[in-house]
Amino acid sequence: MENLREDKAVKIIQVAYAAGTNMPRHVATCDAYLIAEEGNALLIYAGEQREVNEGSFAMIPANEEHLLKVIRNFKGFIVLQQDGVINFADEKHQINEG
Repeated sequence: MENLREDKAVKIIQVAYAAGTNMPRHVATCDAYLIAEEGNALLIYAGEQREVNEGSFAMIPANEEHLLKVIRNFKGFIVLQQDGVINFADEKHQINEG
């Protein structure tokens, strides 16, 4: 994951995951918007799952634990408030702030 842009209002993080992998379980401190650029994945949270396909988007409520299970190579963007933080259940996984 890589921060693409930050300004006074929002930050945009680019994500890319290979088919068969997961974006590990995590929460965001603010509402997060996932925008799929290519591929598809299952967004799993609150006992539900939603398929996110190329060209679609999903809103994930603040502090809602979730994960992204990649079906087909996935590239997309996460949009957060500028001060929003993504916290992973596995502390080894970090966002590249550079």
